[in-house]
Amino acid sequence: MDREYEKRTHNACANQPCSNKCCEDNPCFNGGTCTELCHHAKQKFNCTCAKGFFGKLCEKKIPTSCKQLQLEAKKPKNSTLYTLYDPGSKSFYQTFCDLTSENGFVWTLLESFSLANNNHFKAQPLEKDYPVNQNSFKWNKFRLSLPIMTSTLSHSTHVRATCNFNADGLVTTDYLRAKTTDVNILQLYRGPCVKMEYINIRGYDCYDCTVVISQNINFHLHSDSSLESCQFNSASNSSVKSGGGEDNFGYYYTINPSHRCTSGDKATTQWWFGEQ
Repeated sequence: MDREYEKRTHNACANQPCSNKCCEDNPCFNGGTCTELCHHAKQKFNCTCAKGFFGKLCEKKIPTSCKQLQLEAKKPKNSTLYTLYDPGSKSFYQTFCDLTSENGFVWTLLESFSLANNNHFKAQPLEKDYPVNQNSFKWNKFRLSLPIMTSTLSHSTHVRATCNFNADGLVTTDYLRAKTTDVNILQLYRGPCVKMEYINIRGYDCYDCTVVISQNINFHLHSDSSLESCQFNSASNSSVKSGGGEDNFGYYYTINPSHRCTSGDKATTQWWFGEQ
């Protein structure tokens, strides 16, 4: 009988308005909503945070970029997977922030895929909205949405392409880097000679030279080692016969196993935006 009485009394109290007054002055920051917890042994209120904030009092802001994450860190951050917040779409997403591989640069991963998954990406230009696993990151199959890439571009100074970053880190054989003022990879079309700060294909390289970079509605951004119309080409050094092409850093209709991005099915290609 006593137990039944206690149970009914508890239920009745639970339905009563809370009156510990902990939420009277709203201790939650940044638009957080306070809820009083009268029957909790220790915690007397709870903050429900607005999007983009977290912490017991909603006092912490989820970074909106890899650069902001680095600037606001009290101690150096590692290069790893982070959750960021996109104010435009009011959504969270995951990506890899490279904070350490190149001195003075912070890089945000836009896309990464393995050669085995090329069929998922070869017909998807970067100017197309084609998000893949941006909330369940995978090195062998990943891409941010076009709105998030566009937002990232707005505060970026550079773009780069890498091979096998997940396994090898930064290796500058089979690598390119350019200024975003010289090339917009989200709007690029077929055939222009694009200025590179540096490009390396199978060990052949050049600084501050132009290279053919192609992309259109039907195929992914890439360079083509069979084309010789710009300052840099590695066609004469290719094991792929002229006319057959050799696609580098994407599309991969014709591949060269000597290129690190296409050395095997597990080889990966990455595209990044960077800030200084």
